Amino acid sequence: MPLSWFAAEWRPAARTLAAAMLTALLPVAAARASDAEALWQALATRPNMVVVMRHTEASGRDGSVFDPSGQCRGENMLTGKGRRDAEAIGRAFAARGLPPERLHVVASAMCRTRDTARLAFGKAELDARLREFLSGRGGSLNEAMDAAEGWIRRLRGPNPLVLVTHLPNIDALTGEQIDYNEAIVTESDEQGQLKVLGVLRLLP
Repeated sequence: MPLSWFAAEWRPAARTLAAAMLTALLPVAAARASDAEALWQALATRPNMVVVMRHTEASGRDGSVFDPSGQCRGENMLTGKGRRDAEAIGRAFAARGLPPERLHVVASAMCRTRDTARLAFGKAELDARLREFLSGRGGSLNEAMDAAEGWIRRLRGPNPLVLVTHLPNIDALTGEQIDYNEAIVTESDEQGQLKVLGVLRLLP
């Protein structure tokens, strides 16, 4: 039989299979959207909320280098896209009823996290102990975790805390791996420990 016959016979079946696959995926997409709404709502209304997020896109230098002078010598820096994304993240928070005045913002003193926080929220308390613990100049996992938990204990309350730090630190603090422009929404206890409620995509 000619190949055209097989194509004619299989085309309807392929369309049916594609439609079935799309139908199966739609509830997943709807569930994710619903989950995102619930996380934004929790941030806007519940006490003791903590958002743990990465810096936005950065490149160009050695990501482990830290310049304690704040002059960023040798440090990995935000790309143009990273800077634009940071500003867009701030607008996303404001659009959900979370402008900078409703937030506490704490960031690692490394330049890419500092700049992400300031571009997004116009402010940030900086702490060198929150730098990527794999970086040089004496940073350690225990120091980074103790610093994060200290800030959480101090600032937990009616206004959410946004903690801008680095992927290894986030993994150690929450057990979660996230990408650029994602954040982990958590609830804190009096000891500074975090309960993960979900991962929130901050930008489309």
